[in-house]
Amino acid sequence: MLVHLKVSNYALIDNLELDFSSGFTVLTGETGSGKSILLGALGLVLGERADSKVLFTSDKKCVVEADFRLNKNKCSKFFIENELDYEIITTIRREINSAGKSRAFINDSLVNLSQLKELASQLIDIHSQHQTLKVRKSDFQLAVLDAYASSKSICLEYHSKFNELKKAQIVLNELENAEIKARADVDYNQFLFNELTEISLEGVHVDALESQLTMLSNAERLKELAVSFTEGLSGDESVLNQLNELKSGIDNLAKISPDFELIADRFISTLIEIKDISEEVEIKTIDLAHDPEQINSLTEQLNHINRLLFKHNCETTEELIDLKQKLEKKLLWVSSVGNDLDNAKLIVTELLSEVIALGEKLSLKRELAIPGLAASMEGLLDSLAMKDVQFQFELEKLATPSVSGLNRLSLHVKFNKGSDFLPIEKAASGGELSRIMLAFKVVLSEESDLPTIVFDEIDTGVSGEIANRVAELLASISKNMQVVSISHVPQMASKGQQHYKVYKETSEGITNTKITVLNTDQRLVEIAEMLSGKNPSEAAVQNARELLN
Repeated sequence: MLVHLKVSNYALIDNLELDFSSGFTVLTGETGSGKSILLGALGLVLGERADSKVLFTSDKKCVVEADFRLNKNKCSKFFIENELDYEIITTIRREINSAGKSRAFINDSLVNLSQLKELASQLIDIHSQHQTLKVRKSDFQLAVLDAYASSKSICLEYHSKFNELKKAQIVLNELENAEIKARADVDYNQFLFNELTEISLEGVHVDALESQLTMLSNAERLKELAVSFTEGLSGDESVLNQLNELKSGIDNLAKISPDFELIADRFISTLIEIKDISEEVEIKTIDLAHDPEQINSLTEQLNHINRLLFKHNCETTEELIDLKQKLEKKLLWVSSVGNDLDNAKLIVTELLSEVIALGEKLSLKRELAIPGLAASMEGLLDSLAMKDVQFQFELEKLATPSVSGLNRLSLHVKFNKGSDFLPIEKAASGGELSRIMLAFKVVLSEESDLPTIVFDEIDTGVSGEIANRVAELLASISKNMQVVSISHVPQMASKGQQHYKVYKETSEGITNTKITVLNTDQRLVEIAEMLSGKNPSEAAVQNARELLN
């Protein structure tokens, strides 16, 4: 249960602290005093969206802290799975800075919002005013029916399997689309692959081919230049002969003086290098001949490769080889995709069968629970002065499974004997919707075993004896769980075991929301003012006293 709430720098709240007891707590105050602000602050620690606009002053952060007394048997699994420290009094804290960024903590351990919401869902249910409209929604009605039918485990199993089915269907759809595209491109890809296969590209480089073609095309001229060069080096009057004659001179210099030995070695090395150059030039050109057939073959090969490079916007033959490999993979995939599709279809079929089986099991539990839920709702509403109301839950079977099962639920009601059943959205007034929602909430709280429920003006649209009965029902359920009710109705205020008043106070030009717990005398005045306004008459005070008694 909620035991303490601390709020600082939120909306109109500078600093505020509240202690909560078990049983039934009511919060009252004039319209605009800040009751909904307090509810918004509580919503923050339960994972609601944060916004920097909620800051009371923009130069410091907003902090909201809530302490809950936990039931270890109920919550221990969450703490174990999320590796968090369990405390009997667990503190949930939410901080929001001036940029609107927020952080959340459970017992001083940083957590994400999904973890916060998961824990909060086990601790408290907040019913805000706009939620009454949910009564008209099929998914809400179905959630109540499932809670009443104790279908939580099968619902979780169904949702898990349904999600698997949706993922498998996405995979199948993607495969089918990919196959359609691949089949459409297969002829063109085969043509491109064949074109790249017609010519050998492994180890082939355009620069090397161009160099080879240049040599062959200039073979005669190269040979002439090579002969002239080698004869100049090693002919009768060649450079080598002259250098050989000079060799004896450098040898004599080295014999006379050691200073010339290194120079002599260098001279000999130069002679050897020149001889090697002459021999290498001769070797490279000895077999060189103008070969028109080879020139044509190289020219065609080079032109072919250049066309492919230009066509595929490639720079090197390695890129063409890589493209060929990719095309080959695509062609192989097209030939094997049939097996992948068959497997994907089989998985979808099997999952669909499992989903339908679980859905039918869930449908049966729903059908069996409908009479009991209708009777419970009618009994609760009878205590709320709707004694002739009758409920008709119509469970329609869907053609295909949905996220909520194989059914769509519609609720029809009739409020008077002899009248016809009508869809709830057409038949119920605002006051009737409030009472029906309250009955739904009572059913949900009983089945979900929530420790705390907060009602924000659940008594909207009711007054007099009906308001008194609504208050009595909340007081009754508060014997088994903590109930907090924000109300404008004196009947509701009188039933609370703990009574807080929310009010505004202006000091030095700044308006602040305050809250105070009321003693018996203060409650008497507050309820009298709720009955007749400021400065209540003695009759109003007496009426308030009777309500309190």
